[in-house]
Amino acid sequence: MSVIDITSKAQFDELIKTTPYIALQAHATWCGPCKAISPIFTKQSDALTNDKFTFARFDTDEVPDLAFELGIRSIPAFFIFENGEKADTLTGANPPALQKLTQSIAEKAKGELNTTEDF
Repeated sequence: MSVIDITSKAQFDELIKTTPYIALQAHATWCGPCKAISPIFTKQSDALTNDKFTFARFDTDEVPDLAFELGIRSIPAFFIFENGEKADTLTGANPPALQKLTQSIAEKAKGELNTTEDF
């Protein structure tokens, strides 16, 4: 599944209500490191997205109220949300750290999927 492009804070607020685990990328079109790591984020999305875990991104210039709410001071920035709460943050274009972070949340979401399927 592809990465969801967030175009408003309202869209993000709705996503966070309906999806237990979210990996969110904050980026900008002019940001070189953002362009470099975005394909890795997309590849992780294709491999790890499921009913409980999704990947989303937003442009900090296009959704400044969300950037302000998240306290973004540099980009790219990645946020993990668990059940509506910010659980983890990663700043910078660090592919190994991003892969480790998204993999660990995918495992948590997968465990939740298995638990709910047993009932």
